Amino acid sequence: MMIRLVLIVLCVVSLSYAETKKIVVDLTTGSMESFTTRFLGGVPGTIDYFAAQGNRVEVAVVIHGDAYKFFVEKLENTQYGVDEKLAADQESIHKRLAEIQKKYNITFEMCQTGMHAKGILTQDIYPFVTPIKSAMIGLVKWQNAGYAYIRVP
Repeated sequence: MMIRLVLIVLCVVSLSYAETKKIVVDLTTGSMESFTTRFLGGVPGTIDYFAAQGNRVEVAVVIHGDAYKFFVEKLENTQYGVDEKLAADQESIHKRLAEIQKKYNITFEMCQTGMHAKGILTQDIYPFVTPIKSAMIGLVKWQNAGYAYIRVP
């Protein structure tokens, strides 16, 4: 009983000293290769690395530029509906995004200014993506909250 209590106290103490790594990803790439390797591969790899060091990791992603297309659920309602390659890859992209969002509790935010310019409506994007006023405001908010800035162009 005493050993169990000591182990519990040690776990609580070690968790309380774990550092939280905060990352904001400025996601603008429209390249499938960059999106796949640098974002879908790189972000989970980075989270796993820091978690293995005993750190907690919080990640926010601000979506704008050419990256909108990877987060549109209803391609046919947008300019991306004619992109056959994107349509063919959409199911696997959605599955992977949903997996990493759930596993790592990533916050996804999308610039409404760009959404409106591209004719993307809130009902056209994945439910785990939150529209925000602008990418600039989102990036400033996260960086002022102590998040390290990582650009994925």
